Amino acid sequence: MKKLSYLFVALMLFVAGNTAVAQDEEISNEDLRRYALMMEVVDAMKQEISDITNEMIRNQEGMSGKRYMELSAAKGDDAKLDEMGAKEFEKKFMELVTKEQDERKEAIGEVVQVLATKMLPGGGKTYKAIKSGLASDESLKARYEKIEAQMKLKEDGDA
Repeated sequence: MKKLSYLFVALMLFVAGNTAVAQDEEISNEDLRRYALMMEVVDAMKQEISDITNEMIRNQEGMSGKRYMELSAAKGDDAKLDEMGAKEFEKKFMELVTKEQDERKEAIGEVVQVLATKMLPGGGKTYKAIKSGLASDESLKARYEKIEAQMKLKEDGDA
């Protein structure tokens, strides 16, 4: 019985190993390059959210970056904002900023969905495979980082 258990475990390890290799082979360097381009777009959109938030803070009389960070820790909870001594204009400002950020985050999600569908050969399936692979597969992650670094070098060379 023990021998059968060992054989079963060995078989499972073999299948898992082959599945990882097969998954790695299914994801081509071109797929990774396209994914990296998508992530550049997403990163630029995320940076835009940060830039807009900072501009809103600068333009709001009576609001500083430090105070915004304190209030953002409440995550929109009115009771917590009251505990922090938030004034009415601060609460309204936080609502406005959160609404703006949420709209832009939603837009990022939509852009990712469209780009994944249009840019990657398997669409969302390939996107999900790459995303999960990058979290769990060190060789895939290394390939991706190499491609990402090459892209950054090309960008720096063009600038």
